[in-house]
Amino acid sequence: MAMKVNREACSSSNPCSQFGSDVSGCMSNLKTGSVGSNKYTLIDSAADDLEAMYEAMPEDVKKNLKISDSYRPLKIQCNIFDWDHFEKTKKRRKKGTSGVPVATPGSSNHGWGRALDLSAKKAQDWIRDNGYKFGWCWGEVKSEPWHFTYCGEGENKSPGCSKFCKGPKETKTSQTTTTTTTINSSTLTTTTTTSSMSSSEAKSKFFNIFGKKSKQTDELNENVARIKEIIKKIL
Repeated sequence: MAMKVNREACSSSNPCSQFGSDVSGCMSNLKTGSVGSNKYTLIDSAADDLEAMYEAMPEDVKKNLKISDSYRPLKIQCNIFDWDHFEKTKKRRKKGTSGVPVATPGSSNHGWGRALDLSAKKAQDWIRDNGYKFGWCWGEVKSEPWHFTYCGEGENKSPGCSKFCKGPKETKTSQTTTTTTTINSSTLTTTTTTSSMSSSEAKSKFFNIFGKKSKQTDELNENVARIKEIIKKIL
């Protein structure tokens, strides 16, 4: 199958002018932000889940995280691709290396805003074990411990996600819990809304709040009992 973005197309100062947004590296409407001191540019869903994943990281992992690459424009992909080596051997490698693999221009998940390169082993290990819960998976390129692919919502999802992703992304829930307590004809009603949480996060949040409300109810009962005793003594 012929390559959509060939060497001639890559030689243009603006190869995207020939393809529009139909190829990787020519996207618009991306989200740019940061987690800690790390800047990123990704599709909206990948960015939102990266931020959620960062919030879930232990503090030592957050400090260890170093993002070196996210969205990669087509022209940059063209510039790092070793065309001479590819035309001789049909093997893909990064220019200036002896064999570091790199996607052909127009096909990289970096160009779809669905990939991150990050360093520091502690962060890599944590995301390999836990990232899938947020749609971030390792294994697309087995020789690259630094490369992570977003397998969550949005267009241009890698067809290989079902093979290399460790598990399904945790679903988010939105729920409202109302607790009503009646004490001597007085009614105490509390309403708690839990949104954009995984099922495990929602359960933890609910029981944490329920425990606090139960404690408040016990204190209210004790106060009512004291007031009753005072009234008895006065009468």
